[in-house]
Amino acid sequence: MGRKEILNSAQQLTDHSFEPFSAYHYPSINNLSAMKLLIDFILVIGILASFAIIFLLYKSKKRALPQNILIVFFVFILFYIVNSYADLHGLPILYVLSFSISDILVWVVGPTLYLYIKSLFNKSEGLLLRHKYHFIPALIYFVAISIPILFHIFDNNKFYDYLWFVRTDDYLLPLLEDIYLLAYLLLSLKLFKDYRSAMKLNYSDLNEDDFGWIKNLLLGSISVIVIDILLISYNFFFGDFYWAVDYITAIAIIVVVSYLGYHGVNQSKVLLPHFLIKENFSEEKEKLHHLSNASEKELEELKTRFERVLKNEKPYLDEDLTLSKLAKLIPTTDKKLSALLNQHLDTTFYDIINTYRVEAVKEKLRSDDFDNYTLLGIAYECGFKSKTSFNRSFKNETGLSPSEFKKNAIL
Repeated sequence: MGRKEILNSAQQLTDHSFEPFSAYHYPSINNLSAMKLLIDFILVIGILASFAIIFLLYKSKKRALPQNILIVFFVFILFYIVNSYADLHGLPILYVLSFSISDILVWVVGPTLYLYIKSLFNKSEGLLLRHKYHFIPALIYFVAISIPILFHIFDNNKFYDYLWFVRTDDYLLPLLEDIYLLAYLLLSLKLFKDYRSAMKLNYSDLNEDDFGWIKNLLLGSISVIVIDILLISYNFFFGDFYWAVDYITAIAIIVVVSYLGYHGVNQSKVLLPHFLIKENFSEEKEKLHHLSNASEKELEELKTRFERVLKNEKPYLDEDLTLSKLAKLIPTTDKKLSALLNQHLDTTFYDIINTYRVEAVKEKLRSDDFDNYTLLGIAYECGFKSKTSFNRSFKNETGLSPSEFKKNAIL
């Protein structure tokens, strides 16, 4: 139900002939019993799923800041779904109890997802305090709009003149909220891509099952907001749909958050070295790095040691190899090794390690000693950790899939 309808029909809360809130906004929904039953079923599933996810997150043995942020996130989602359920069934007390929290959902979701992504890759100490300013708009909205609307619901005569735009226009504020959330989702997507780039500087294996879902979550959320903006635009130019448009968004949110809950319950932190994050976000990283003052002789010596370790000790066979582990074998610092790879060899730790792994796979595929091995078995022998990363790296290096290469090698 729109805020305009809430303000214009607030007196119904004290009326014993109360009708469902949705009936005021969408008069024909009561005639669509099958659709109402479907929406009711999905909302109940959303409520139960939110409770289950909150419980699993709370009881998680490895609960840390990311899981705590998700608990707060799903509490807001729960209030939103409960509020939609109360709207659908005309439950005024439940509607009022859940209204204030659900009403600021849009202003909270964006910053919360943004901080969740940050919490997965950064140290937890002081993270929330450093980024508390992201929630100032939500606080202002809660105090200046949500609470006054709630007062108006209880007392129809108590209306604040500055809320005229809420009472007369049911499109401007929702559109502003969607744009605000869309901006945060795009910012979060960029942040995630930056972290993924930083991960390639430190890790030799990037399992899409571990973090690829975050990109899908953000893209899915962006799609939901775009759809909502289109629906708002349609309503503005052509009038309301004959059925409850608001519930389309609610259903889409339930689908998106279920996806987040499924993956987020057991999501582990992956701490990136601070200097890698700093370098990855710095526009000056091409000019300033940890070997900027090194002589050609020092660079060549470091490069020789690096190549010798890879050739003789074959550390790339370790599926959990990191930049720090390899730096200790050379020996050098992880900062200097990162600078050597990124600035002087024009590659990343992830790419060069997987290049060696692909070469090792190719060598074994040409050998009769590994005829009884499966392709995936050979991949694991050569340091790959997942089938996805193996296939992707092999195709990037050779232009062929592993099975196509094996077939050509046999011929």
